[in-house]
Amino acid sequence: MVTLAILAILLGLAAPSMTRFIVQWRLSNTVNALTGSLRTARTEAIARARPVIVCQLRAGTTVGCETGTGARDFAVGWIVFVNNDRDAASAYSESAGDELLLRQSALPGIAKITLGKAADFVFLPNGLVSSGSNSVAVEAPGFDTLVTTPWARRTLCISKPGRIRHAADGVDCSGNDE
Repeated sequence: MVTLAILAILLGLAAPSMTRFIVQWRLSNTVNALTGSLRTARTEAIARARPVIVCQLRAGTTVGCETGTGARDFAVGWIVFVNNDRDAASAYSESAGDELLLRQSALPGIAKITLGKAADFVFLPNGLVSSGSNSVAVEAPGFDTLVTTPWARRTLCISKPGRIRHAADGVDCSGNDE
């Protein structure tokens, strides 16, 4: 009984720190997946001399890009594709010759992946991002205030030349046009 009581006390003390560890691990995995997708898009745009787009996956589809007001939350997943037809709408169309490079499904334990400026990332053949600098905020669910739980958020800053850097938690990347 004494051993079980001690074990229960130790588990009670360890559980809150495990929650934080799991949240931070999920955030890191998400940031790494998004960073990898953005780097792949930039590299392929340069190598193929074609625009490459990273866009939010439309709910209920396997390769459609979300458009409109709901197109700034990548938490549902994203796709990376070569825009071979160079259409202005930047929409994926296999029949028009676009080539799907990568598809990322929704990642568990992530509430929002919010883009700052544009609704998607368009890497031009010279490696530049067409929309200029942009930021991406990744947030875990259930942690509403930045003041009490800054560790439950991650921020990526993407400059016009395509440089990706991890910013301090909750930092705004606006004006970062390196």
